[in-house]
Order: sequence, then C-alpha cells, then structure tokens
Amino acid sequence: MELREHILGYLVTPGADTRFGDPYLLRHIAVQASRPPHEVAEALWGLVGEGLAYIDKAGQGSSTDNWRWRASARGIKTATTGRWEPHDPDGYLRRLRRAEPGVDAFALVYLEEALRAFNAQCFLASSVMLGVASERVVNELALSMVQSFGPSAEKLRKAVENPRTSQSARFEEVRKLLDSHRGRVPDGLADSLSLDAVTDLLRLTRNDAGHPTGTEIDYDTAYTHLQMAAAYLMKMTRLAHHFDRSPYDAHA
Repeated sequence: MELREHILGYLVTPGADTRFGDPYLLRHIAVQASRPPHEVAEALWGLVGEGLAYIDKAGQGSSTDNWRWRASARGIKTATTGRWEPHDPDGYLRRLRRAEPGVDAFALVYLEEALRAFNAQCFLASSVMLGVASERVVNELALSMVQSFGPSAEKLRKAVENPRTSQSARFEEVRKLLDSHRGRVPDGLADSLSLDAVTDLLRLTRNDAGHPTGTEIDYDTAYTHLQMAAAYLMKMTRLAHHFDRSPYDAHA
C-alpha cells in the first residue's frame, strides 16, 4: 500500500489517534509504514493540498495540543468507496495500471494531465485532455480492427487514413463494425454503456470543448467523465488486444 493510501485509511479509522503533534499521528504512521517522518509529513501536507485532508483546530488558535488531522469529505469518499476517484490521481492511475497494464502509455500521459487539471479546477482543460486520451485508445482499436477484419473494414480504413475525418466519425465506423460482427466481440468488451460514454466524450471534448465555442464544462460533467474513463479505457484496450491476436487471413 502506498503511503498516501495508508495515511488516508488511518484518518478514517474509528478511534485512531490523529493528533497534530509529531509524537502522535506522524510518528505512528512512520513506525507502522516503516517510512521516515519527513516522508510522512510530506505526504500529509500533500493530502491537505489536494483537499483530501485538513487540520481541525478544535477551537484552539495558538495551542496545537488538541489539533487533529482529519479526512475531508472528499478524503472520506476516496478512502471508503473503492471507486475510480478523480480526487486521488495517483491512486486512480496506480489502480488502472494494475488492472490493465496494456493501456497505451501516451493515453496514460493525457489521462494524468486530465486528472491534474481536474484537481486544479480546470474542468475544460481536464475534459480536453481526457478526450485526447480517449482518441488515442480509439485509434489503436481502429488500427487493430482494420488489420483483423480485412476487406470488411474498408470504410474504417478510409476513415483512419483520412486526416480530415473527425474523431467522432472514426469511432462511429468502429461502432458499426463491432455491431455488425457481434460474433467476434468478447462478452462485456463492447457494451452499449461503454460505447455511449466514448461517443459522448469525443463529441463533447473535441467538437465543443476543444474549440473556442464558449462551451463550459462544469465540475459534475468532468467528474463523471473521469469516473467512467478508466472502465472504457480498459475495455477499448482489451478489445484491441483481442483483435491483435486474430489477424485477417485471406485464405481462411
């Protein structure tokens, strides 16, 4: 378990001694996690900076005797829900890499930018970066399908090779091909919910947010997209790998 996760888990543990002074929480975590105190302190203040923890002064202004480290409402949700939590970028990315090591490295770079922008409350930038990450995995999937389906993927091949074709149009060709060849699609990897999420995100981020149209992206929209993103990035990656393993055979 990473130090940040360890600390956040401790902060939401009933009865835990979370007193502010060095002899209390900081020393306890240092011993429990076998980490030097300065690393624990750095991690604690990092959680504060991300809005996942705060210092409760318990009504005392000058004395720290009764001050407590507390998990914020976001921190409690991050520590207890077990969902894809955009407010914890490191934990989100670490969980995604564990769940699907094959996710494209460039897509992960843009996904991380999306998460960092979200936590800086730059929701427009977050959505645009997430749209680029989605484009990357969709393009990789499209290339795999072109190789696997051969002549039946001619429309998709043209869409991929034409730089003037919009990303949404490319994905629609991907979707049509998947729908017409359901027998070659593993269960659960091309469900309507995941495909709809990709369609909506590509439309929003690349047709609206990515251009100076005045479109605004609010907190709820950015948060929802990031929560959905991990699942469909994994599914699109696994689908591409499935087609990579079954290339088109003209003599079959």
